[in-house]
Amino acid sequence: MFEDFVRENNLQGYRLKQLYQQYYTEAIESWDALTTWPLDLREKLKKAIPFSKLENFQEYVSEDRKTIKALSFTKEGFPVETVLMKYSKRNTICVSCMSGCPVGCTFCATGQMGFNKNLDTQEIVDQVLYFKRKLSKEGEKITNIVYMGMGEPMLNLENVVRSIDILTDPEKVALGKRRITVSTVGYIEQLDQFLSMDLGVKIALSLHAPNQELREKLMPTAAKNNPLNKLMEVLKDYQERTNKKITYEYILIKDINDKEEHAEELAELLKGQIALVNLIRLNPSPLIPFKPSSMNKTRLFQAILNEEGINNTLRYSYGDEINAACGQLANIQRNAKQNH
Repeated sequence: MFEDFVRENNLQGYRLKQLYQQYYTEAIESWDALTTWPLDLREKLKKAIPFSKLENFQEYVSEDRKTIKALSFTKEGFPVETVLMKYSKRNTICVSCMSGCPVGCTFCATGQMGFNKNLDTQEIVDQVLYFKRKLSKEGEKITNIVYMGMGEPMLNLENVVRSIDILTDPEKVALGKRRITVSTVGYIEQLDQFLSMDLGVKIALSLHAPNQELREKLMPTAAKNNPLNKLMEVLKDYQERTNKKITYEYILIKDINDKEEHAEELAELLKGQIALVNLIRLNPSPLIPFKPSSMNKTRLFQAILNEEGINNTLRYSYGDEINAACGQLANIQRNAKQNH
């Protein structure tokens, strides 16, 4: 994008470095603030490339002010939701790679809203830069990025990979590779391709069931064509090749996947792996019919994993009262204070 503009206008290479410095590193707020470029060049850039392809940002802030959800819109008018989570000296941005999602997991509000479009590279990066500008004003910086918002990254692989390149480029956003996590439900062919790129980012698999039958009930679109045994082969091969840990996301749904036998089956499935299981009690939504597991059942499930030597953690949700928590991104706003 910027490289094409520089080439087409026969600009010297240092102009590109100036743009990178101010746009990505200093997080300027408009092309008018690109003061290292002369006015006529700024005006030409303004006409050629939009400063942001996402527009009409609206913020929703949790009561404890630790979570901010930004709702924005593509030029076609499709909603995109991005979340900033502030805790333990970490500023994590949860980005979307699609507006909506075609996967349709039964427990996920985003999946119930349907699919609008794949976001392009700039639309993905624009979400990060929006919060980078906000944090810069507060003297803070981004510490982590997770591709866990709207959409399935493996079904928008090209744009996801390009955005990661920008976010980790030392001359651009310059975030460490291991500070980025890409979450997927496990489309085998695309995941295998992604892992073979060795981008250095972390991988999280949305597992949510310890066997194929239950997985097909919860995640019918993805699970039927991507059997669990084949998926685990790809992940084990990756681990043997890289010695890298894989995180498994497991949303606990009342009376569905939270029984003792499910915990034992999960432990058997992950035995011998370098794995971390993120246990997450379901975040309720008016779009889905399920309820979260009780804390008693959650603790029992966790205790069984501990007894079997499976590394795990119980992840607490941030921003559930503003529909900003895992599985809630569906352009529904409630109980939220909106910043204008």
